[in-house]
Amino acid sequence: MRTKKMLTVAALAALAVVASACSIDIERNADGSLRVGSVLTAESFATELERDPLNNDTQISIQDGVMTMTIDGVEETGEEYVATLVVELGATNGNLVVDITDADYNGYEVPGWIVDAYNEAIERAIRVGAEDDPNTTLVSLTADNDQIVTEWRVEDNS
Repeated sequence: MRTKKMLTVAALAALAVVASACSIDIERNADGSLRVGSVLTAESFATELERDPLNNDTQISIQDGVMTMTIDGVEETGEEYVATLVVELGATNGNLVVDITDADYNGYEVPGWIVDAYNEAIERAIRVGAEDDPNTTLVSLTADNDQIVTEWRVEDNS
């Protein structure tokens, strides 16, 4: 099992809402802060993942706060693989929450300790991102109808 490949896919899932495939809308609020809205469709996210030359086909569904991803590809060794992830997305206390609840690799369930490690790495990456920009708060996140819609508030502390 290629844990590095699965970790890469998991990290990409965590960064879905800031991926270059997002459409972004920025407005200034009356108090000087910014409202940043973004929409990431399942189709555009799949297209981004397929830019990796090792990924041949990517299917993504986003319904009721859950993103399901299936990626078919070829390892650098030439072996074919199918990776499936189930990722819960949400917002808690102004922070993005990403939790991998299920992961398969070539039909084998990824052991819980590896999924836990992925979730810890994702949580750490999100926490570091939040620490890098403490003036940004996730106001809302809706993951449904094959899209992720977010609204962020960015304080103007100049």
